Amino acid sequence: MVDLTSNNKKRKKALGAFYTPQVLSDLLAKLLIPLCEKTNDHLITVLDPATGDGILLESFERIAQKHNIDINIIGIDIDKGAIDSSKKRFEGSDSGCAFINTDALYPLSNSLPSKGWDTLIRKYIPNGIDLIISNPPWGADISNYVSLPHDFKTAIGQFDIYDLFIETIIENLRNNGVYGIIVPDSIYCQEHKKVREILLANTTVMGIVKLGEGFFPDVNFAVSIIYGVKKPNAKYDVLCSHISNSEKKAIMSGEADIYTIVMKKAIKVPAKQMIASGFSFIVDVGQEDLSILNKLNKYDTIKLHTSCKRGVELSKKGDVLQCPKCGKWFPMPRNKKIATTCSHCKADVVIATANHANIVTNKKEKECVSLIAGEDIGRFSVSSNRYIRQGFNGINYKSSVLYQGPKVLVRKTGVGITAGIDYNNSLTNQVVYIIKPKDSVHPSVTAEVIVAILCSRLTTYIIIKRKGSIGWTSNPYLSQQDVNMLPFPKLDFQNSQTTAALNRITELVRNNIGKGKEMSVEADAEIERNIAFLYNLGYKEYKTIFNTIGQVEQMIPFRRLLNINSDFIFQNGI
Repeated sequence: MVDLTSNNKKRKKALGAFYTPQVLSDLLAKLLIPLCEKTNDHLITVLDPATGDGILLESFERIAQKHNIDINIIGIDIDKGAIDSSKKRFEGSDSGCAFINTDALYPLSNSLPSKGWDTLIRKYIPNGIDLIISNPPWGADISNYVSLPHDFKTAIGQFDIYDLFIETIIENLRNNGVYGIIVPDSIYCQEHKKVREILLANTTVMGIVKLGEGFFPDVNFAVSIIYGVKKPNAKYDVLCSHISNSEKKAIMSGEADIYTIVMKKAIKVPAKQMIASGFSFIVDVGQEDLSILNKLNKYDTIKLHTSCKRGVELSKKGDVLQCPKCGKWFPMPRNKKIATTCSHCKADVVIATANHANIVTNKKEKECVSLIAGEDIGRFSVSSNRYIRQGFNGINYKSSVLYQGPKVLVRKTGVGITAGIDYNNSLTNQVVYIIKPKDSVHPSVTAEVIVAILCSRLTTYIIIKRKGSIGWTSNPYLSQQDVNMLPFPKLDFQNSQTTAALNRITELVRNNIGKGKEMSVEADAEIERNIAFLYNLGYKEYKTIFNTIGQVEQMIPFRRLLNINSDFIFQNGI
């Protein structure tokens, strides 16, 4: 590991550079060696497009030599200091080495990535790249790139720089070439669907290993390893493994071998199941799970029946600044700066001399209305003593129509899902999703039905399987896309049992929630029973659902769902 000065640390943070620990670089090399041995009939060219200090390449070289595999090494990095460190690491190496100080997204300062890579490959790798191994940057500042949406398929929505690197890796790897990457677990989120689609549609994903947090010093990110071969294949199983917190402690203390644990815990998940689930990396599944997920994949998504929007673009603290140039107000920046930029006229604003105000208060005053923040949302119900001052020109309060009438509120941050219903026309802030049934849906599909679906054990089960939410992680959140892609039952409104179930759910929710009132166990069980009916799920399937929730680290969002069980729900049958 390179000893960094304070300035170097800031630069590496801007570049999204998190150097790989030895235990993970060795694990990745051991996972890839068997794939390389199958084609070990020539000198293998191994490339890392974000080489950092070169530890990934060093681990692969050392382990490859034990298997009598000869390699040629190419390292690329935008940071000259990283290139110098890599060169120093490989002094005296028996392998052919070349380290190039350039940006892997736009190599050799070419205006088009494809042309830059064509030039780079002709110059350094005329026989093509056999293996790409990488811990690409995460969360880097990409504001200086001006044409990403035109140059990269993954540069859509809320993407990360690692999406671009993975696309680059697959694009430039030769056919039948091998890849291995270390990525943050945000790759499981809906925003990164495109890069998962690229991997599942254009390669054979041989394995996915969920490692969790704690392996990267001073970095609170859960990470995973994804590896495979550039060879499209619709019918294969993905080897999936998930390291528990206790196993991680044993690994970090040297009491257990990480590769042994990964292989011992590996299960096979059909790639077609991941593709059918909207290109989701579903890691923790058994045969019972596959049966449930296959059934749910045939349903509509909730976005076809509801709208999902966010509230006031403001934090719960309510601190705002007034621009001295245009006179409009805008939210105080989260990081403590000396100056900032007006979000309206783009003028520079010195924070210390600008007008300040706090528009969120716990006292109801004139021009104030109720405000609900994320932490005010409970399961089924909401409760808040916050108020927001209106009339501050420049603050995006959103249309009043958005807040009127019964509305389902979903908390963005936190594990699992927390959803409640508001009847008081309250405003919400930006970390709350506002969900309402569309005007076109049947009147039996009420806000109460929507909140019951979101609060169900079934929905929590789906989120666990799709996002791998089995334990504590830093800054967990649920995106709008995650909510939008939840399955919604196909409803036959000509069937009296269907309308009766919907009407009963509405009645139970309305009669069993309120300020300071928790849903009764009996009502909760009856609501879940009606949800099960709408999704055509029975006792056996709910045993699997409860078993999954029971295996999750018992934080409150999961523990509160275990106050009943399958026997209680189905005591009267369906």
